[in-house]
Amino acid sequence: MEQFLDTTLSFVLRFWDYVRNVVDIVIVAFVFYWLYSFLSNTRAIQLIKGFFIIVIVAGLALVLKFETVTWLIANFATYVVITIVIVFQPELRRLIAQFGQRNWLSGAIFSESFPLDELVNAIFSMAKEKVGSLIVIERNTGLKGYIESGVAINANISEELIRTIFHHNTLLHDGAIIIQGARIAAAACYLPLSESKQLKKSHGARHRAALGIAEESDALVIVTSEETGGITIMTNGKMYPKIKFSDLKNMILSFMNPKTEKKETPVEQ
Repeated sequence: MEQFLDTTLSFVLRFWDYVRNVVDIVIVAFVFYWLYSFLSNTRAIQLIKGFFIIVIVAGLALVLKFETVTWLIANFATYVVITIVIVFQPELRRLIAQFGQRNWLSGAIFSESFPLDELVNAIFSMAKEKVGSLIVIERNTGLKGYIESGVAINANISEELIRTIFHHNTLLHDGAIIIQGARIAAAACYLPLSESKQLKKSHGARHRAALGIAEESDALVIVTSEETGGITIMTNGKMYPKIKFSDLKNMILSFMNPKTEKKETPVEQ
């Protein structure tokens, strides 16, 4: 009996070691995947590529016993780290902020009470009339700080209200409206400006702000251009321009559904 217990205990301990190693690897893989997903649309991705090149060169220098190269890399490593922190401070700040604000347990899906048709009709009408607008829909990442930068609205979503807010003669037409749940939380909200290479010189502050919040959070952002009347969707640091009205509703539903949001949606460039 004692031998059986010892054998069983030994098996359980070996099995736990196996499970622990698997969980450890999965966690590390998830962290690296999340970091890459976040940084893939920023200039920091170039930093990652450069870092791996330095690591490879350092490894080769050690193997081949290139003492001068090894000395150079070792002495400049500290300065490189300091430079990284200074130059890429915006990306690091966004990374930490997004991780701290994310609600990992919540789901990003529309409820049946969400007046999606009202939102879509408002966007179409503003695009047709070439009224500039910037609409942010909160998902998992909290946007409380940006909501507080604007004017509190806390009203039901309606086509008339959205079009009134963005009418050029109203005091709230500058900035963004932020939708939280099924309500307009605030208007005239200030958003961070993006420096992404996806943006062209023809894009103004509205598009830069839209992509900025899409880089800092997982919000779904919709922009209508007052110059062209074009509709653009931005999410997860990516920009989808020239959205057709016939595709708009389905694209919003797709991006807001956690089961389909990771899929690329073909968009005419």
